[in-house]
Amino acid sequence: MANAYRQGEHICTLFDTEDEHVAVAAEYLAHGLRQGRRCFYVAASKHAHARLRQALSRLGVDVPNAIKTKALLEGVHADVHLADGHFDTERMLRLLNDGIEAALDDGFTGLRSCGDMSWLLDHSESHEQVVQYEAFLNELFRSTPAEAMCLYDRRRLPSGLLDHALSTHSSVIVDCLHQPNALYDPQVIAAAGQADSVGWKARELRRRP
Repeated sequence: MANAYRQGEHICTLFDTEDEHVAVAAEYLAHGLRQGRRCFYVAASKHAHARLRQALSRLGVDVPNAIKTKALLEGVHADVHLADGHFDTERMLRLLNDGIEAALDDGFTGLRSCGDMSWLLDHSESHEQVVQYEAFLNELFRSTPAEAMCLYDRRRLPSGLLDHALSTHSSVIVDCLHQPNALYDPQVIAAAGQADSVGWKARELRRRP
């Protein structure tokens, strides 16, 4: 799976268990570190970061050195997605732009970010803004040495939000399989009444080669 990761990709990961979440995120970030990327992982808590560090170590990453050299940066939702207590698209885009420039200035080949989207459970007022933000990221990554993975918990996040995620990411990971997202359409914002479509979309992606 890691060999398929490319510059500029915007990946939607649908996961069903925490073990799957950690395994996919760790492989993605380990691959980025080997490519000379600065990697930025945003999670819910310090405990989540500890689990990710353990997974990275099992993949052969020298985690203490990666942190010391700032090849691996860690953030939590309260300080990144929800700085000042709310989500703001412009602030997040500035943060990523600044992060890409800083990574290049520090000698890295670019920036690879990876974020758990579970914060949306308690911030339904941000759902529409996040859909727009996800669409903007595709444009950003087309012209910069960067890429990102957004991790969506299928068990807990609303089906309508997952449906939007499947429309706004250029590639997708389902059942730990990374593939181009045949359902990607940045021009389409699914109507609220289409929430049930997420099930058939996931099944359709599983069937595609």
